Amino acid sequence: MPRKAFVEDLRQAISTFSHSRVFEVEPGLEDGSLTFKYAVPAPEGAHATVHALVTDVGDYPSSHMYMIYTTSENIPIPLSTAIEDVGTLDGLRVNDMLSRVSRLLDKATAGSQHNPLSLDDDAMDCDDPYEEHSEAELDDESDPESLAAWSPESPSHLTSTPIRSQHDTSTPGARSSILSSNQRIRSDLRTVKDAKFRVGCLGGLMEGARDCFVIIAIRVAKLGISEEAMQAWHLEPSQYFLLLIRYTSGYQDLEGLLSAHQSNGVSFRVGLSYHFKLPIDEAIEAFSQTKTTRRAPDAADVPQSSDSNKKARLQPCFIGSPLQDLMNERLLAIIKYRSSLGFGWKGGEAWYTNHQGSNWTTDDGVHPKYYSPDISGQSATLPKFVTDDHLGRCVPKPSLPLIAMQFALRHLVRCTEFCLVCHSPVEDDFEALKPYVCSKPLCLYQYMAFGFGPSIEHDVISQPHVVDLLISFCYASAAAAKLKNLPYGLSLSVPSPNLLPERPKPSIQTMHGYLPDDQGTSGETACPKTSLAGQPVHKARKYKAKFDQTNMELILAPGETLLYPNQWVVLIAPGKTGEWFHCRVIEALHPIIRLAPPINRSSVALGLPIQPEVRAHGTSSGPRLSGQSMNPPPTPAATPPLHTGGSSRISEVEIVIYDQVFDDLPFKDKQSIICTLLDTLPSVTEMKEYLQNKRGKDMTLKSWYDRISPAAVGVLRWVIASNRSCIVQVDHIEGENTRASEERVSGMSQWMQFRFAQGAPDKEQRFVNSVRNVTADAEYPTQYAWHGSPLHNWHSIVREGLHFEHTAHGRAYGHGVYHATDVNTSISYSAMYGTHNQPDSKSQTCWPHSQLNISHAVALNEIVNAPSQFVSSTPHLVVAQLEWIQTRYLFVKINSSIKFDQDVPPNEVFPQDPTYTPRGIGGSKIVIPMTTVSKSRRPLSKKIRNGDKKIKLASGSEMDDPIPLSDDTDVEDLQILLSEDEAPATMAQQGAYATPMTDFVPGKLDHQTLQLLEPPPYATPMATRALQRELNSTLKIQDSRPAHELGWYINRDLISNIYQWIIELHSFEPQLPLAQDMKANGLMSVVMEVRFGKDYPMSPPFVRIIRPRFLSFMAGGGGHVTGGGALCMELLTNSGWSAVSNMESVLLQ
Repeated sequence: MPRKAFVEDLRQAISTFSHSRVFEVEPGLEDGSLTFKYAVPAPEGAHATVHALVTDVGDYPSSHMYMIYTTSENIPIPLSTAIEDVGTLDGLRVNDMLSRVSRLLDKATAGSQHNPLSLDDDAMDCDDPYEEHSEAELDDESDPESLAAWSPESPSHLTSTPIRSQHDTSTPGARSSILSSNQRIRSDLRTVKDAKFRVGCLGGLMEGARDCFVIIAIRVAKLGISEEAMQAWHLEPSQYFLLLIRYTSGYQDLEGLLSAHQSNGVSFRVGLSYHFKLPIDEAIEAFSQTKTTRRAPDAADVPQSSDSNKKARLQPCFIGSPLQDLMNERLLAIIKYRSSLGFGWKGGEAWYTNHQGSNWTTDDGVHPKYYSPDISGQSATLPKFVTDDHLGRCVPKPSLPLIAMQFALRHLVRCTEFCLVCHSPVEDDFEALKPYVCSKPLCLYQYMAFGFGPSIEHDVISQPHVVDLLISFCYASAAAAKLKNLPYGLSLSVPSPNLLPERPKPSIQTMHGYLPDDQGTSGETACPKTSLAGQPVHKARKYKAKFDQTNMELILAPGETLLYPNQWVVLIAPGKTGEWFHCRVIEALHPIIRLAPPINRSSVALGLPIQPEVRAHGTSSGPRLSGQSMNPPPTPAATPPLHTGGSSRISEVEIVIYDQVFDDLPFKDKQSIICTLLDTLPSVTEMKEYLQNKRGKDMTLKSWYDRISPAAVGVLRWVIASNRSCIVQVDHIEGENTRASEERVSGMSQWMQFRFAQGAPDKEQRFVNSVRNVTADAEYPTQYAWHGSPLHNWHSIVREGLHFEHTAHGRAYGHGVYHATDVNTSISYSAMYGTHNQPDSKSQTCWPHSQLNISHAVALNEIVNAPSQFVSSTPHLVVAQLEWIQTRYLFVKINSSIKFDQDVPPNEVFPQDPTYTPRGIGGSKIVIPMTTVSKSRRPLSKKIRNGDKKIKLASGSEMDDPIPLSDDTDVEDLQILLSEDEAPATMAQQGAYATPMTDFVPGKLDHQTLQLLEPPPYATPMATRALQRELNSTLKIQDSRPAHELGWYINRDLISNIYQWIIELHSFEPQLPLAQDMKANGLMSVVMEVRFGKDYPMSPPFVRIIRPRFLSFMAGGGGHVTGGGALCMELLTNSGWSAVSNMESVLLQ
């Protein structure tokens, strides 16, 4: 029990945990809580009471979280800040949690030798009691080994200690060295700015800090990426693509890095954000993340663009991990090769791949292929700043930040051209919308096994019908022996297909006299054998055993093979053709083998009734919901023990072990075993329920080890990850609590719809260019038409796109992609060589666990409307120009018992050519939504928003929704980009030279004449830290705006207690009665006192007017100021206040 485990761990911690500063570890007052005291080192000599609360004891000890806080008030700010920033410490047991918290608090109170960074770059300057150091401490700090011991995971942000410079600035020579370095920094960053990128700096870059950051950013909308590619890559136009460069030994120019023997002083990270500059804590967090998760982040990881998420946070990029590995491991080496041998990016990367680690000398020469131009089909559609090559211009002092950003963008916008593992160019035999790996088996293995690929668990949860669709396509293709590219190199251990009962063969139906290709050899691709040279391939055989159905145990015959835990086996009942079961070995005490509950191929496929689930040891429990918790892990869709006739519970069985290497099987057997493994999978609905009920870090299908074999998980991952198209679910089944989609095509009832995009990232732009070049002046530049293909072809179509390289149905009307305006014509072609997928059919080719039970599939394509240039326009539309075709929708005929979205016409309709309007089911014309086409081709919106800045896209169009986020460079970044003589003046400095536009003069208030309340005697860590940030933010706004526009003023010198502010309101509209009364009485401002409580920002501040005294409401006053001066407004009440409110919003009210 979780609570029992927590209580036991706490008891052990109380008796065994030992730390020099931690004492009195005790149970807390609440269930799942504990307290301990931490001794603060001299000179304070006090202690802090720390509380740790497990938020949900039911999750302990695997997926729980802690809430760490303190009730002590008079403790050092670094310590209180450290406690606030500890985090949730997910999954740690009590002893481990105490150790982690103790180490963090030790470092927070150990002084600046452990804290080379200060994350709170906006914090107020304050005296640090640990600022002075002994000579021994300074010597230790200058020791390289001491510096190397510090890691990004250390809580260096938990102190207000200033950033320590790598130079001793007290001497003129050191100061001169810093100035010289700053000149190169400004030169490098100005080059970045001139190249149209945003640039920012963090961590004392210009003060010679040894640990600092440079951030380079560009709007995604400006990168020339198509809307289809953005959707497939989980990008948003309003986001920034960020490159973070960290210098851990001070800023180093490119020449210094290339001449050094080691390049450990610089590292790179990439990501996305809604702001071009990050807080320093986000930057440090980006570099402190380990490589435990190597997969490319997807939509599950990327927050949606809600207002709460539009803040300066670094979010994962879809190819973040591969791109970061490439840059950190190869970039400097590639730059060195380019600089010394004169390569371009293409030649430098190829040279690295082919010669890294070799003993090449200049006498060996360089092959001319390394100097071949880098030609990409996307170059013509990309903006110039994306394709620029700063290093290729041979400038005297190249800028590493700019070179790194250009290299990162090269692999971002052209990600489909490179392998995600080895980063070599992929084969260009077909175009793809999503990045993948090359044909090397090792790359595919690393992509799947090491987590480079997308999260299949996210796809199962977010788009279950798309996963069902992909599995069904693969199953149909494998059942018809039409798979061409197979999951080679994944080290899949499978049962030998020759030893299993013969699978039902699909009944091939032919139409129009066409015959299918030979199924024995079609599409086979070469694959290297994985068996070691000189060793015979393992010969599989059946083993005989007795099966105890009551205890789920095998009794092996003497001398039979050994079985091991976690192996998978197939049990075959003699004489029962088709009755075979898959089981995992739980325990092996030879000759007794205990098994997990068996998995049948499919009760539906065999025409059998759905059978109850079996728990361990063979006790039937009746029907249960899949994903329901049980121990061992839940096993939905498991079947009862097999019966071989008679009443005995011990029967003779044959065993086939999962001991064959998939790559060594004959081509036909590979296809057959893929179907067998897919047969063992639960339905996508069951997988989704399991993942949603599974909590903790191991929320993967691999953890369902009693239900899904490793081989089946590997095939499932390959099916999902190898999809190169963007398929998005449009329709929703009844009960899924979703609103009707505006993207739905009307006129195709009982056909499930998916948005369907294919081709390279620039395919949409090439299609638009074709429309402009061919039919720009036409009333209807494009038309829509249907394309049908047999179900077993769609697995290849979603990976390779539409083409006509292979003749399957004959080419009676010429070579090209065939289309029809009547959907029934395309449906007839989609049924070619197909089978009837009825539940009682023994020869079906549909995946037996499919909820959709797909029988037909057709695509709706948009085509350049130039029938006179088609290969044929009657009776079919035959288009040979692939650039003229763009897939838009995929329609599948599903199980008639499923009900989904109603067939409602969209609000905005795409105008169609009346001559070529496609007809749907029943012969009626279909209605296509305007959202089908890219935004650049839609009618311009007539709405005009004042004050918002529209972003110009790389394609020349503008974004529909203006983005209010500012693109102005921060003042501190401008000071870095400009020299000391060019540094911009603050508004206060400008006011000395500019003509004043208000009678108010800052700094003239005599605070001695003010009748103030006693300063607040309290202070809490949360409120103090929040007020420090708030005050700095407010003062920064004051310094950046003219006084007459701002209307309020805070004198820094009058704030002696951060819980008590003095604010002056001034420059009122002259026509206001208040302004007239103030002028008549010689008053220039309204003086307010603002007092903050110890619960700020959770509670509102108290605001009162000190001067002048306002008339009461009864005496004709405004009524918002009480007799004592208190200000009454809803924002300052508990009901009107929000923790996200700030003082600027209060003053503007």
